[in-house]
Amino acid sequence: MKDDNWEMITGQTAHRIEILNYLSQINQIEAMVIFSLHHYPSTDHGTSRHLNEVSLKELHRTGTFLLLAKPGHFRETGVELQLVDGTVIYNPPPPNEVEKYLKEFFGILSAKWTEFSPVTAGAFTLWFINWVHPFKNGNGRSARAFCYATMAMRMGYVPPGEQTVPELIKNNDDEYQTALRKADAKYKASGKPDLSALESLLDRLLAQQLEAALASNP
Repeated sequence: MKDDNWEMITGQTAHRIEILNYLSQINQIEAMVIFSLHHYPSTDHGTSRHLNEVSLKELHRTGTFLLLAKPGHFRETGVELQLVDGTVIYNPPPPNEVEKYLKEFFGILSAKWTEFSPVTAGAFTLWFINWVHPFKNGNGRSARAFCYATMAMRMGYVPPGEQTVPELIKNNDDEYQTALRKADAKYKASGKPDLSALESLLDRLLAQQLEAALASNP
């Protein structure tokens, strides 16, 4: 999960902090799920409520602690996504529209919460947070963490396994980025994202995490 675009520190020391922050995020997600299952249990399974904007900011704060000057704060400037060669592949909404789109995002999540499967809910959150790109940096790790927490809350438990879905997504980065661009293109053309590739990826990686956990504890 290495990144070389941090404000507070760079190099190998930054990468060590990234790993520690990731581990903190995983613990934070488990705490969020336990809390939500206690206060908002579903009559079906999982939780009756999803995470909110405060939770998103907290996951970003934890993931970028000591790396960014303002962890957990929405961006105040425009950003663009580039390939290594400088080719621009996506321009997120301007900063003054971030709150508006996040309100829309959480509105859809609320309306579809009991209808979404864990994987569909995860794919939707993973795509939308990347699409809005609400933070100056650390959006990918925040989206992956929020996606994982969302799936866990719909399932009603945090999946076992040392290698978690957020880490496995990053290990399959080419497929992940292709799936995001596919969703972007469909959303631009029709107003509705095509989440099929993201759902397939998440379904496979969740199974991979669970299979590895079972294999290590026969």
